[in-house]
Amino acid sequence: MPDILKDYQTIAAEKKQQRQRTIPKEWILFKNYNGITNFMDVPTSCGVLSDDKCDITSNFDATALLEKLRSGVWSAEQVTIAFCKRAAVAHQLTNCLTEIFFDKALSRARSLDADRRLNPSRPLQPFHGLPISLKDSFDVAGYDNSTGLACFANEPAEQDSGIAAMLLDLGAVLYCKTNLPQSIMTGDSDNNVFGRALNPRNITLTAGGSTGGEGALLALRGSVLGVGTDIGGSIRVPSLCNGIYGFRPSAGIVPHSGVRELTTPGMEVVRSSAGPMATSLRDISLFVKTVMQTPTSHYDSAVIPIPWTSLRPNERLRIGLVLDNGVHTPTPPVRRGFRKAADLLRASSKIDLVPMILPNVPQIHADLLAYFTLDGAKNYLSLFARTGEPEIPSLKAIGLSSSLEESNLHSLFALNARRAAAARTYHRLFHDNGIDAILMPPAPHTALPHDRWTSASYTGLWNYLDYPAVVVPVDVVRECDEADEVGQAKFGNEDEELYKLYTGPQEYTNAPVAVQLVGYRYQDEALLHAAVMVDFIVNGGG
Repeated sequence: MPDILKDYQTIAAEKKQQRQRTIPKEWILFKNYNGITNFMDVPTSCGVLSDDKCDITSNFDATALLEKLRSGVWSAEQVTIAFCKRAAVAHQLTNCLTEIFFDKALSRARSLDADRRLNPSRPLQPFHGLPISLKDSFDVAGYDNSTGLACFANEPAEQDSGIAAMLLDLGAVLYCKTNLPQSIMTGDSDNNVFGRALNPRNITLTAGGSTGGEGALLALRGSVLGVGTDIGGSIRVPSLCNGIYGFRPSAGIVPHSGVRELTTPGMEVVRSSAGPMATSLRDISLFVKTVMQTPTSHYDSAVIPIPWTSLRPNERLRIGLVLDNGVHTPTPPVRRGFRKAADLLRASSKIDLVPMILPNVPQIHADLLAYFTLDGAKNYLSLFARTGEPEIPSLKAIGLSSSLEESNLHSLFALNARRAAAARTYHRLFHDNGIDAILMPPAPHTALPHDRWTSASYTGLWNYLDYPAVVVPVDVVRECDEADEVGQAKFGNEDEELYKLYTGPQEYTNAPVAVQLVGYRYQDEALLHAAVMVDFIVNGGG
């Protein structure tokens, strides 16, 4: 790795200028949107997109777009330019993109169209002509994988990550990478190189992290299908914050090679998982099914090649119902949204709900943080020091980099022993109760104001156990969601501090509310079938 001689501010200024030059001048927004906090209607009213491009990007999910592409209603070039334009608009509003390669995407789309004309009888690949966006941490040949750190800028990847290579082989068009936080470990996608990604539903609230730029892009439909990573909630948190669907698969299902991680090298106990984020649940299922039907071992030596079996979904589901995790108390809009979903499921003849209490979550939550700081955060701090960049506020807030004490070998053994015991406990929880899945909130709160998201206790539990989990949006904050007394917080001072951040519906206007459905390890296909049923009952199909 070459020495970095420039300071982070110089590098950041150069990267931002480089990024700005990739947006065609005719796609630049001419109107100033200062003072507006909700950008959801801007892409279709700003004048950059013609009516047909608004139609392509607004009214179809990935599944429907692929049908249009296969039938020849639209060419790959038409669909790609529509999403490149909308992504450019989304970026100017929310700062959601890092690396932009629209020219390369359009060249590929034209090549796909030409190949189809020359070989009309050749079967099309599953993702033929579909634009798919990627989190910044995935290698894409020829482009930086800075992960929001100045020390990694200006070092273009030499080859594609496993998932990028696979998606290209499956016919997809890659066109941009999306913003994330310094360290890739906080709930705010903010860094010293590209700045903060904003939540387009309410820019005073976080877009979530660490795949927050992806969440913002999808919310504004600058993409309808993207890929993120999740080691503590990094797919599910931004899915909640932006009102979209997100799936954290069991680790190893989706190729993960060529992803830059900033956790301690060699820390393989709690593994990051790559997975999809989308505007519909059927697109989540389509992505996972397509990946599992592909020879994934061609793209990643560590992949676990579990096939999609097209198993027949259960006609009746038994779902464990968990309102809180014993660490943090859900706030009023979360309780109402969860109750709404539970009531709809309870009224269905296809669902049996089983109230449950999750065991040992406080200890598991503490042990997860211990795994993340095995070397006392030296790895993070050494990377920041190379260009003199300071910690972002959200990283300071969670205290991850303030842990300076290194774990010894005996501490690691003890952590591993407790994790093995927890795995046995949760195995019994699932199998002794005969449940297909657990329904719970993805967080005790909605999206929070910037730099206030300090815990992933509702999502990190499932990374610790390596259980697949999917986030399904169910509502938004409403006027009835008045703040209540902090005394409602049941689990101590930290819980009270988090609980009182919810001040009422005015500050949290348009904040999405979601539920999280969790399945058993490596039963990803079964979980997605269950999620489809839950989504249909709660949202009419999503």
